[in-house]
Amino acid sequence: MTTINPYASSFAPGLTAGQTAAQRASQVATQAKTRDQSETINTPAVNVTLSPAAQAALKAQTDARTIETVVAEAKAQIAARLKAAGAASALKDGNATIDLTALDRRTLHAVASNKGDQFPIEQQVIAALALKARQDAVLAGPAAQARLTGDYAGLYQAALDHLDTAGPEEKASAGWSREHDALVEGRKQALTRPGLAPAGIANDSVAAYMKETGSAVAGAKTRDFAKVASDVRLALDKQYELAFAPEAAKDRDSGEIDFRRFDDRSLSAIALNKDEQFSTHEIAEAKAELRARDSAAIKASYQSTAEEAGGFGKAMITRYAAMTVEERQAGGWTPEIYARMTDLQASREKLAQMFNADGSLASPPSLLDWL
Repeated sequence: MTTINPYASSFAPGLTAGQTAAQRASQVATQAKTRDQSETINTPAVNVTLSPAAQAALKAQTDARTIETVVAEAKAQIAARLKAAGAASALKDGNATIDLTALDRRTLHAVASNKGDQFPIEQQVIAALALKARQDAVLAGPAAQARLTGDYAGLYQAALDHLDTAGPEEKASAGWSREHDALVEGRKQALTRPGLAPAGIANDSVAAYMKETGSAVAGAKTRDFAKVASDVRLALDKQYELAFAPEAAKDRDSGEIDFRRFDDRSLSAIALNKDEQFSTHEIAEAKAELRARDSAAIKASYQSTAEEAGGFGKAMITRYAAMTVEERQAGGWTPEIYARMTDLQASREKLAQMFNADGSLASPPSLLDWL
């Protein structure tokens, strides 16, 4: 971890609650620099250890690379990874062939946003998933704490600190501004209503994370599928015991099952019923919930990417790549659907390449050369 002026106390005076990670890191660095350059030897020194978020924010602030350099370095690193993996593409049948998680955030954003039109769709998807995985890792601890103690303000502050580690290109984007405003509003609600989860906020990445990960089954996304199914069975039975609303399910064979605490892979365990632990009613309810979630996600992706050329296709390919095998099976996302999506996306990109920015036809002039 970064240590500034490694001498006495472990507390830096003057830091203010509510500051962003970048502001805290910058203030600490300025205070330490001032002390280091002072002619007075009687001023007590301060030993400050920055949090991971503050370290990342400070690194982003001091990154002097041009975007052209960032893009060139990204291309070289991806090419090296593809060569080492013996792969021609970053995705094969919707699964990653290379790992980009070691790249810094600014580089990942350059790839995910296709800076300079230098990165094919599969590389954009893998970079976007790496960015999401990094955010998920940051939120995991505070989210667990929030579910246990109701400290949603701390959760939203963690999300804001992580968002603040973005590079200049990402911070200049409309998406960053929308997410930042949403998180600020979320933190405001959390402080105003302690113990209650913020609600009704557009572009709220924390709310999306909480819904995606669920709370009924721990580690459902990565654990053995049979064990997940067994935990889902226990969670449902406990839910039935505690149910009191007239319409709520109180057994396996009737009533409305509340799936809000269950993530998609847990629902997939019910829908696929591989170990025959679930009733016909539960399977039908889980399938209906998965369809509803899919429909809502597709609609949201369409609306959020309406102004981005090719954005919807990219969002759908990213959605497929982010799913586990079981989630694809339960949701009907077949390899044929994935192949069709990638073919359509490639056709769209080819069509775009036929024209110049001024609308004139680009070389070669024959449409057949592009089909």
